[in-house]
Amino acid sequence: MTSDDRLPLTVLVPDSACEPIDVYEQSAALRMAIVERVGVSALGSDWDRPGLYVLLDRPGVDGTWGSYVGKAPAGVRARVLTHVGQKEHWSRAVLIQRDTTHGFNSAQVAWLEGRVYDLLQSALDGILHNKNRPGDETLPAFERTALEASIEPLVRVLRLLGYDTATSEDKATQSATKTTSTYHGVTVQDLMAAGLISAQAQLTSTNGAWPASAHISETGAVIFQGTTYKTPSAAGAAVKNGKATNGWDFWAVVTATGQVRLSALRARYLETRADGS
Repeated sequence: MTSDDRLPLTVLVPDSACEPIDVYEQSAALRMAIVERVGVSALGSDWDRPGLYVLLDRPGVDGTWGSYVGKAPAGVRARVLTHVGQKEHWSRAVLIQRDTTHGFNSAQVAWLEGRVYDLLQSALDGILHNKNRPGDETLPAFERTALEASIEPLVRVLRLLGYDTATSEDKATQSATKTTSTYHGVTVQDLMAAGLISAQAQLTSTNGAWPASAHISETGAVIFQGTTYKTPSAAGAAVKNGKATNGWDFWAVVTATGQVRLSALRARYLETRADGS
């Protein structure tokens, strides 16, 4: 039996399909609304506050779906109402605001806009309509950490609606857990001994939905945000809030000529060992 320390979502469903469905998430102090295109005019004045919105197309027969993310520093309701007349592709929207006295400020919704852009762009089945990545990268680290707590509830709501934001790496990991996985018997220390990676080497996430940086310790561990993890997968799971992760594909070494996945370095190591050289 596994434990789950996430607080549940509270979903309030109205009698009419034209009225918005309210969703509350206590741990991140979020209020979300699921609203059909024809019901945007029914949004209350409490949505005249800064927030974020995601416009969603109807999923295609092949399982793909389109989306558009935008910020609304002057108020979510007015901004989404403009898209009823300006954008034809979407059929429903998810609105997000902070369920607190002061709510989000304009810099926070700008940063979240870029973060949700990364999430949607990386979704294997998603087609993002935004042409350029938005975002405000001027926020201090402690604010970004607090805002990061807003992403998982949004992912859960989108999945509930049938919009799976899983990346190709996520789905490969999910598939691996259902079958017998290959055990390579290789550690980062083995790569270090073979001269394929060095201590203090910088690592970066290959998953745009979960950006992160880390580095290799003298003992071959992965250090992420000051915490030492014995394996790349443990460090990757820490980035993804405990979600099982294939760290060898999640992390790449930053080199002068580009990024090299740890799995690629492991493959080189295995080839060298097989050749006996």
